Amino acid sequence: MRIFVTGAAGYIGSAVVKELIQAGHRVVGLTRSDKGAELLERLGAEVQQGVLEDLDLLRSSSASSDGVIHLAFNHDFSNFAGSLATDLRAIEAMGEGLEGSGKPLVITAHANGQASEEAALASIARGVRSMIVSLAPSVHG
Repeated sequence: MRIFVTGAAGYIGSAVVKELIQAGHRVVGLTRSDKGAELLERLGAEVQQGVLEDLDLLRSSSASSDGVIHLAFNHDFSNFAGSLATDLRAIEAMGEGLEGSGKPLVITAHANGQASEEAALASIARGVRSMIVSLAPSVHG
């Protein structure tokens, strides 16, 4: 399967990318930076440089994949409401890209992220197999 992973160069994302590749999947990893791109290339993933605000990129990358794992989140606590809004729009765009496909959209739950979770679950009615994974509030090594 070809899996699109946002936040692919992050702590959790890079572990997920490794597991997916070891299981024989093709991974397209979204990253903002050249450093992240280098890491993803070393792991054997295809690199998609971009940001969560690029909704067209998220839609098209999702549509061309067999599934999406959304792990990216902008942890700007000085504008947490803005980060939540960006996350919501990103999930809506990826859901649109997968609409009617029956393909999976996996997101992670986070504090005050109910709108994002509701958007993911609403995509079920539009033919997306949405799932929400709850992680520990703090993940460090």
